[in-house]
Amino acid sequence: MSINSIENFSNEFFYEIFDYLDACEIYYAFSNLNYRFQQLINSSSLLLKLTFNYSQLQEIFMNNYQQILHFNKNQIFSIHLWISENTNQIISSFTIDSSFNCLESLIFDSIEPDILISLLPKLICLPRLFSLIIDTCSIEKDLGDIYRLIFNLPKLKYIKYTAIESNDFDIKISLPIATNEQISSIEHLIMDHPCALDELFVIISYTPYLRHLKFLSLTDRNVNIKNIKPIKLPNLTHLSIHIYRKMSFNVFDTFISKLNSKIKILSLTTLVEDITYLDANRWEKFILTKLPQLEKFYFKYSAYFEENYETPMYFGQCDQFISSFWLQRQWILDIEFDFDNIIYSIRPYQKRWYEYDTQNQIINSSDELSKSIRLRLDEVCPEQWTKTIYLNDYINHVLCLTHIYHLEIRAKIFCDKLMEILHLLPDVITLKIYSLSILKRENLSKDEIEFLYILLPKNQIQKISFGNMKDTDELYMLILICSRINHLHIECINYMHAEWLIELILTEIKVVSNSLLRLLCFSIPEANDEMCEKLQEMIDRENLRFDFIIKHVMNKIYLQWI
Repeated sequence: MSINSIENFSNEFFYEIFDYLDACEIYYAFSNLNYRFQQLINSSSLLLKLTFNYSQLQEIFMNNYQQILHFNKNQIFSIHLWISENTNQIISSFTIDSSFNCLESLIFDSIEPDILISLLPKLICLPRLFSLIIDTCSIEKDLGDIYRLIFNLPKLKYIKYTAIESNDFDIKISLPIATNEQISSIEHLIMDHPCALDELFVIISYTPYLRHLKFLSLTDRNVNIKNIKPIKLPNLTHLSIHIYRKMSFNVFDTFISKLNSKIKILSLTTLVEDITYLDANRWEKFILTKLPQLEKFYFKYSAYFEENYETPMYFGQCDQFISSFWLQRQWILDIEFDFDNIIYSIRPYQKRWYEYDTQNQIINSSDELSKSIRLRLDEVCPEQWTKTIYLNDYINHVLCLTHIYHLEIRAKIFCDKLMEILHLLPDVITLKIYSLSILKRENLSKDEIEFLYILLPKNQIQKISFGNMKDTDELYMLILICSRINHLHIECINYMHAEWLIELILTEIKVVSNSLLRLLCFSIPEANDEMCEKLQEMIDRENLRFDFIIKHVMNKIYLQWI
């Protein structure tokens, strides 16, 4: 049966639509239409999400908010408050009580600590308050009272508490160790504020059922980790730590030992100077003895570069992050240059652009994984910002730790700079580049071209991905620099761009007798089989190649020949 009126849609259809809308929007759009919609809005089957934000705090919306809070309490599933003068009026105008019997989630954005402290005791009566997110707009110097009130909420499972200002690292959390009568039901705790280790152990003494824990080590206060009593968290499986202040690897090791947990997923970000964090053998021993059940490992270490500052260097044995321990778990080292930092990362292996053939199969043998270490450059000329720090300083820091096999350059780069980088990284076998600035082909002298041929025979690059190829000169220079290329991948704007490039490339290599190029891959939005057919017709019509296979896989079109 055809539907020719909105009235003919089922109630379930409208409930599906309402799920994407704020309660006030639903009320404003549908409440006065007719009796049916009035019944739908007031039905216990409809759970309402209420959001108070600056754009909706007009008088007409305020009236709707007031009515919903008074007449639809038992339908409200979540409330998100951006605290302002108007929302303060709303808070004071209604009573929080057990009639909010479906309210499971509360979010307080930019709330003043004194308002928060006055509100938290009122939340105890909510029978289904499972999730609480707090973002305070100014820091209370002592967060102890707020945590004490949070731990009194009887049904709470998830809490995220954010309280950070740029210069407030001296806050404290004054709480005693929990007694058996003070145990909280919290299972997921995110502490997005400064916290010393002794304070952390006091807080988690209230949460023995904890499964997920995230906290910031962001304080200058010295704490002797050896004086902290161990705690048992048998359910804790997910741990995330951001270390911005004094926590050496030795302290971190002791901290994990005192948790007595079965961590399965560990995420660690550190900005401290302890170069031991880059010791793969130390990590291997630590994980095998302290975290034997670890399944996923996410790690970031930032090496900071600044004038008149001596960045710590790694002087241990090179290439230790490709031992069997790391390869068996497929935890791969990744490196990124980000302005004045080198970011060393360990993360579970993910597919990369160069590891797909026309069947979209991934290559992940131990041999391939051992050569999977990638360097990504967001900045290629640090010397423009400093007088004494150069790109080769960054690269030398990396090469003390590992060889580099894959290079991504996400900044616009000139040919001479690209050649300088490739000269410093002779083991690179794939190159992903987004924009290459070059001289026109006719501007290269014969001597310059001969110099390139002499300079680049050690270049091992076989696969190239190009993000923004605009003319033949870029292609010419890439093929000249990377003479061993056999796989070329290009991001295309549309089908016409891909067709132009295929004709350009096949024409170019047709006159090169020793070209090793055998595979072209074009990423095209909404690629389809019809595009393949049109490209095949064009290639045949222009007599560009005869011995080729063309195939469409997801958003890519592959062109391959022997």
